[in-house]
Amino acid sequence: MKILYLLFAFLFLAFLSEPGNAQRRCLRRGGHCFGYQCPGGFLDLGQVDCGL
Repeated sequence: MKILYLLFAFLFLAFLSEPGNAQRRCLRRGGHCFGYQCPGGFLDLGQVDCGL
């Protein structure tokens, strides 16, 4: 049962930031916004809405 709670929490957090929403730092690839640092292969757009 705990695994179901963890899975639900993970899925909720994974889809919490919708593509196109401005975040503290938006990174562009497929329109996804991330938190503070750029994962490899992503472009730092600063505080701009995420685009395609």
